[in-house]
Amino acid sequence: MTTQPKRILPLLLVTALVLIPACSPTKKLLKKTDPYQRIQLILDQHKSFDRLESKVNINFKTSQGSNSLAAQVRIQKDSCLWISLQPFLGIEVGRLLLTADSVFVMNRLQKSYALAALSDQNIGNDQAVYALKALTSVLSNQFFVPGNKKISAKDFDLQEIDKELVMSSSYKGDKAIFYINTEGEYHHARLESSLLNFPLIVDYSLFQSTTFGSFPSRVVLSFQEGNEKTELRLDYLRPAYNTMLSFDFPLPGNYKQTSLESFLNQLQF
Repeated sequence: MTTQPKRILPLLLVTALVLIPACSPTKKLLKKTDPYQRIQLILDQHKSFDRLESKVNINFKTSQGSNSLAAQVRIQKDSCLWISLQPFLGIEVGRLLLTADSVFVMNRLQKSYALAALSDQNIGNDQAVYALKALTSVLSNQFFVPGNKKISAKDFDLQEIDKELVMSSSYKGDKAIFYINTEGEYHHARLESSLLNFPLIVDYSLFQSTTFGSFPSRVVLSFQEGNEKTELRLDYLRPAYNTMLSFDFPLPGNYKQTSLESFLNQLQF
């Protein structure tokens, strides 16, 4: 078995740090109206759900190869991300819980765990809150604005390019650009950070009809640093929305606690 999957958990954490410093409107959004009214209409029609739970297939690919595994994901918008890695017939081998102030990780194969306050990782509270908001929004196809503030139509600029609506928002050198096609699907995003010299690209596809609009069954996050391209693909399987969620994180008494850095270095799954 390759060791590529051990990079998936760190990649999700890195994705959150990349973001430090969205569902389905209708075709009538392309009508010529006041820009802020059009933006507000888009935002209103993307207020779809606050909680998401789904089994997912994860594929991790670099120029050196690729690997896949199954997982279960639970998302509470803006506040919590819970991931259980289950590559062997639904048997859990690792778990991640990311909140606005802490990160918890567990490796069942090594019988170890780590928990850390994000303040101990030189991440301020405002940065942590924004990073979690951005990450949960990206994974659930929802809009957000750079900076730790409530989303508002006045935070966006709006353009129409090749019959697509393009909404963008900037804050202190960070920028988020969202693309909405003529079907009203928010299908692409480009996220830029002043801390990095490469953008994070997000692509959504395989949209499915739901009670609130459409939702993408596939999310692909990618970035290229030099000649090295990294891609993380998530395929949602039978997602459920706004159900009661548990973000439990039981720790067996015989598991050994280690530092977050040591934990990530010893991952074997």
